[in-house]
Amino acid sequence: MSEMNTLGIKEFEKYAEAHTKPIHELLAELKEITIQESDYPQMMIGNLEGKFLQLLVALSGAKKVLEIGTFTGYSTFCLADAIGPHGQIITIDVNERTTDIARSFMHRAGYSDRVIFALGNALEILPEIEGPIDLAFIDADKMGYDSYYEALLPKIKPSGFLVFDNMLWGGEVLNPQTAEGHALHSLNTKLRQDPRVENLMLPLRDGIQIVQKL
Repeated sequence: MSEMNTLGIKEFEKYAEAHTKPIHELLAELKEITIQESDYPQMMIGNLEGKFLQLLVALSGAKKVLEIGTFTGYSTFCLADAIGPHGQIITIDVNERTTDIARSFMHRAGYSDRVIFALGNALEILPEIEGPIDLAFIDADKMGYDSYYEALLPKIKPSGFLVFDNMLWGGEVLNPQTAEGHALHSLNTKLRQDPRVENLMLPLRDGIQIVQKL
């Protein structure tokens, strides 16, 4: 037990990564392109979180997925790989350059017909999207999370899922100091108390809130 206590979270995460099957050979290249081309490569999810999203899609049987925060498409790729040829993803982002990277990798993987790219403000685009949505993955500007939640929840099918990334915000939610920290802590508290949903805070990477609509 004492030896385990001396190990940091990063060591356990590396072990978990080494003992989790990779998702697709193109994702290693996408990771390198993101590091080279993006100012904030840390915004990209990794293989562990990507595999988690894939398993959630498989377990829920999701076929219509919405994503807010395409970035360079790592999560989009994982979701597209999971939903199969008869599924559909609508992914929204404001950055045309990073969206173009995502679009190119979807094309190379043969997933272009599974993904609809929407460029612009998510809160302006969401009213145009028809439900029901099986699963939504939210990984964009943190100050907008609560607004995305309220806009999306009516469109999520009963027993469908919303998944929020970065809900630990580097641990800052324990003692919020920034506007983002306060916003995420407030949403974490709201989700725990909201009678419309069930939720689970999963301490994977930077924290994932898994929310199921009742």
